Amino acid sequence: MADEISITVGGQVVNGNLKHVFQNVTRKFDQTTARAGAVCQDIGTTEETIPFGDGGPGYVIATNLDNTNFVRLRFSTGANAIRLLPEGGIAVFYLDSGVTLYGIANVAACKVKLDWFNA
Repeated sequence: MADEISITVGGQVVNGNLKHVFQNVTRKFDQTTARAGAVCQDIGTTEETIPFGDGGPGYVIATNLDNTNFVRLRFSTGANAIRLLPEGGIAVFYLDSGVTLYGIANVAACKVKLDWFNA
């Protein structure tokens, strides 16, 4: 089979006279190992490892479920890479095998949902 994974990203900004549309872009990928999962983890104000279990994640969709605080995701200790804003801040990325993902909340613990699937 082919193209078992399909990711679509798009968006728009409308702020007064500023109007910008990022047209939907869809990319399809083959999945050689049928693995997928989801975890909802409390991320505290001290850096912590985000475990994915066996198989490693591959593609990750991270969503901040907190309405007040943001969460930083890191690929190495102390090196900020991604900020998940409050109220559903989202990021889509590919995490290479063997890379550890870390998280840290800015003021108070936040729930972060991570959906992942191998490619």
